[in-house]
Amino acid sequence: MSLKEIRLIRMLMWILLYLVTLFLLIFLLVIPAVKSYKRVNKSYIETKAYYMNAQNGYETINDRLKVLKSKHRKVIEAFENSWNEGKFIAKAKEYFLHIELKPVDINISDTLFKIYEINAMTKMESPQNFYRFLDALPEIPFVIQADFPIAFKAHGGDQIEGVFRIRVYEEKKESNASSPSVSKR
Repeated sequence: MSLKEIRLIRMLMWILLYLVTLFLLIFLLVIPAVKSYKRVNKSYIETKAYYMNAQNGYETINDRLKVLKSKHRKVIEAFENSWNEGKFIAKAKEYFLHIELKPVDINISDTLFKIYEINAMTKMESPQNFYRFLDALPEIPFVIQADFPIAFKAHGGDQIEGVFRIRVYEEKKESNASSPSVSKR
């Protein structure tokens, strides 16, 4: 064997060792890293799809909420107003000759609202006044529900006495100092 052949064999051995090391590194480091990358990328794509879906749902609901808030701003403001018997009586006197309110149950338990139940005894000239009053309830700056039964009785001469129950709803104010406050516009 000549020296050239030995060098050639040695060189081939080094090349073979280099190739084996290279394949080992590829199989031990690169392929697991690529598999891990594919798994993480798939998880990222799924998470991004869920996020985009949730964001689109949120934007849809938020847009709908904005439309409803602008459309029903008067109702929202009515819930925010505190009950004022004087304002209610002043408005009711436009329709009735006499009105008297007697509380039945104040502050009925509800998670979001204070509810006042009130019996209203009225005197009027015609039942049409009562129906005009019901039509005017949305103009009063409170959320009021007139409950049945409504009793009408003749009361001397041309007057009619009416008795009905109303419920007034008022938003509960949070008294917790630890809870974050919501700014009102």
